[in-house]
Amino acid sequence: MIRKCFTVNPNRTKEEIASYESLLAKGIYQGVEIFYPYKKSPADREIYKEAIASYLKYQPEMVIHLPHGVDGNIATRQDLDQRMSWIKDAIEFASYFGIKKATLHPGFCDGTLERSEAIHLAAKNIKALCRYATTFGITIMLENLIGEAELMRTADEYFELKALIDEPNLKFIFDVAHFHTSAFCHQTSDIIEFVDKIKDDLYHVHISDNDGTRDMHAAIGLGKIDFKTYFKKLAEIGYTGLYSSEVLFNSAEDLEKTAIAMDQQL
Repeated sequence: MIRKCFTVNPNRTKEEIASYESLLAKGIYQGVEIFYPYKKSPADREIYKEAIASYLKYQPEMVIHLPHGVDGNIATRQDLDQRMSWIKDAIEFASYFGIKKATLHPGFCDGTLERSEAIHLAAKNIKALCRYATTFGITIMLENLIGEAELMRTADEYFELKALIDEPNLKFIFDVAHFHTSAFCHQTSDIIEFVDKIKDDLYHVHISDNDGTRDMHAAIGLGKIDFKTYFKKLAEIGYTGLYSSEVLFNSAEDLEKTAIAMDQQL
């Protein structure tokens, strides 16, 4: 059986967060991926923190998704100090839960730098974040992205960043939906080839479906990703990490359906 994980957005209420506890209590899920609520008020941030802390009694593997998008772009000099501060605060927030894995988007070109400059700047900043994360025993996992302006759509660009960063606590998270939406992939063979390239660094995966036109966060089976072949490949390379669902959901029942759908791919 695969080890399954669900995500909990900070916009969820404490009542909603509490309603997902049954999924951990029943052993349906073995992991939780949380976010740092940096845009919330101190009071709301504490509510989220306390609600998530209630999961710890079930001893799930916890992962944090660091600030991303415009607010998390570290491949630019625009407002960089603020962005780095948010990400460092998120790493410290993660340490409260004993988290050892942190998902990070490597950033995107915002038009202020050439791509090569953006890559080198992102590498410099990720290196600093890796060193900061070491204090808390946390591994930084770089996630593959989608758009032409975004960094690390390809395995080659990951290895370029890895060589520049050169830190032992840097690994890779593979978002299969991101890759399937990118200009490089609409074929299962492309996904398999990508997994082969990054298998030695693979620490975490994100799971959702799409039709190849956009990142839909759709349920398994509603898009065109061949999850049976993909899951088989992950088993073949000996991947034992979490399978983290990024399927949109409204309730614990939705999450349970996603867990069943994931197990049916085996």
